[in-house]
Amino acid sequence: MGVIDSAWFYEKLAEKGASLRDMARHMGLDPSAVSRMLSGERKMSADEQDQIADYLAVRLEEVAAHRRGESPRGWEEGKQSRYVHDEKEAASPTKPEWKPGDMHPIFGCMKGTMTIPDDLDLTAPADPEWGKVYED
Repeated sequence: MGVIDSAWFYEKLAEKGASLRDMARHMGLDPSAVSRMLSGERKMSADEQDQIADYLAVRLEEVAAHRRGESPRGWEEGKQSRYVHDEKEAASPTKPEWKPGDMHPIFGCMKGTMTIPDDLDLTAPADPEWGKVYED
């Protein structure tokens, strides 16, 4: 049916010290249905995906990627780990707690990389020819 990274799911279950039956019980499903789902014989629904992410305590994006048989790297390269905002996020698979006023560490990283000529007026209106939609 579909390509699924079964090994990853079983690895996460082993890390948690849980069995497929434990996860099936948590999801309210028959263990054979979960077994067929993890082997790719049965499709995983979005609700089941959410329940698995919750049970395994991993990010939903990871479950979704491994459900499709992909590696959830995003911008990350193969030999580079994903960016971690702080140690609290590294320990928790959930979203980091952002407070109003917090700036991401990447904010300002491009400072000083752009040079604006002295004779350029950034407040001047754009060329009116660019804004024409209809001929007069």
